Amino acid sequence: MAEENNNGMFVEKWKDKRDVMMLTTKHVPEMVTVDKRSGEITKPKSVIEYNKYKSYIDISDHMKAYNSSLRRGVKWYRKLAIELIVGAAIVNSYWLHQHVTNDKMSITRFREELIKG
Repeated sequence: MAEENNNGMFVEKWKDKRDVMMLTTKHVPEMVTVDKRSGEITKPKSVIEYNKYKSYIDISDHMKAYNSSLRRGVKWYRKLAIELIVGAAIVNSYWLHQHVTNDKMSITRFREELIKG
């Protein structure tokens, strides 16, 4: 089930194990057939693309969690700034370093090398 407003934003509701609600301006409400072990099922295209690309975010968040620089007692806006600058920048530079040099070092070793440098 989907509805569109005057600005081209779609609201989609789809029932999987639970209700899935999505807001999108990129996708039109299109159903796609997907092969699963249990057979073929029909899903909205927006759900399929979300699941395809969310794994990169999950990996990045997982890598940032190993060595968090956040501390208790710090105001929320300072935590956000620290997380954006330190956490995201280090993970992004780590991925860039791996892509350019083909050096498969761990994120912890990469952080140590950054500190030494």
